[in-house]
Amino acid sequence: MRRSALVVALAALLVGRVEAQDSLRLTAREAVDRAVRSHPDLIDARQARAAALARAEGSRATYLPRVALEWSAIRSDDPVAVFGSKLRQGIFAAPDLALDALNSPSPITNTSIGVTVEQPLVVAEGWLGRRAATRGAEAGRLFEGRAEQLTAFDAIRAYFGAVVAKASVEAVDSGLVAGNRVLDRVRALRREGVVTAVDEQLALARVSELESQRAMAEAERIAAVDRMLVLLGEDPGSPVRFVDPLDAAAAAAGPGEGTRLDLAGLEAAAAATEANVDRVRAQWLPSLAAFGSLGWNQGRLGAFGGPSTWTAGLVVRWNVFGGYADVAALRAARAERTAALERLDAAERQAAAEVRAADAAAAAEPPWRCGTGVGGRDRRPGLPRFATPAGWGPSPGAARGARGRDLAPPRPASSPVSDAPGSCGAHARRGGMPE
Repeated sequence: MRRSALVVALAALLVGRVEAQDSLRLTAREAVDRAVRSHPDLIDARQARAAALARAEGSRATYLPRVALEWSAIRSDDPVAVFGSKLRQGIFAAPDLALDALNSPSPITNTSIGVTVEQPLVVAEGWLGRRAATRGAEAGRLFEGRAEQLTAFDAIRAYFGAVVAKASVEAVDSGLVAGNRVLDRVRALRREGVVTAVDEQLALARVSELESQRAMAEAERIAAVDRMLVLLGEDPGSPVRFVDPLDAAAAAAGPGEGTRLDLAGLEAAAAATEANVDRVRAQWLPSLAAFGSLGWNQGRLGAFGGPSTWTAGLVVRWNVFGGYADVAALRAARAERTAALERLDAAERQAAAEVRAADAAAAAEPPWRCGTGVGGRDRRPGLPRFATPAGWGPSPGAARGARGRDLAPPRPASSPVSDAPGSCGAHARRGGMPE
């Protein structure tokens, strides 16, 4: 019997070691890094930025020349085509000036190859279009950065949510062990006649309640771990070990970026729509370009070479009326600008509300939650006290929105929230959230 028990214990130990080797060991910082690399919610933001960068690259056409290569082969007895082909091939002769030869020429074959170069010189619509494209690319970069901030914040929350869920299961397990001990003791006393059957039923009910709590805590732990795994791009149910303890949350997140990238991105997007309105207006302005072409003509099909001709000059284009499509384009651009400005204003109001909520939460927190003890001394040196989607810690300038709007107006002198460096108020006014 003892030998069988020993074999079972050794087998369980071996299985545990194998599972530990196969399980994913994960720190909070590793969870953040992996989430930023592989989270599916970042795909849209990154592809949108790539598209915006491609449009910005394409807007360089405003300054760069256009080069075209053309090859053609014809055979015709059209008098004009025959006359021009003979001139280009350099075979026009005196008999070709006869009336019969001019009016009823023999068919001729002409093969031509040419290179054309056009260089824009003054293109107001293109210049303003490039400005809109570059600002759109900047907006894409900022939105991608904001998505990465939120992903990092979600990773930290999911990581330590799983740690808390695991600790909850362990706490209930400890209570269940103690409850079973109490139940065994009550049953022993019941057999001795010291306690009644009611006491035994009460102890049993308490154990049943703890078992129910344990089942619920285990379900929450499984759900929390699966959320973490999905965030990292892993399959739900994969074994994982969380290395960092709960009190390492602030240090694991690191310092914040110091800016509200969502507001900065909306501001850049609004600037892009403003530049787009100017671009559409510029379609009624004339443009100037220089061009040149070089061509060769031969009388044999498939041949290359022959006499060369060249042409150079300037061209002015002016689209005076575009069939009302230009007017419609201007109205659409103005509507997009209005929508972008409205989104920016709404986001700034929401950010101001978040700062006010953080101020109120900071005022309600006891001093030790802000890391300051008696006399303002830091009880937890080196650990920031406030969390943002980018991490924990001070984020200078985050309380200032787009176009210089102050998201957190000065509070009266009687306010219970301090603005001293490192205080709850100073962090809350920068857009952070209390721990």
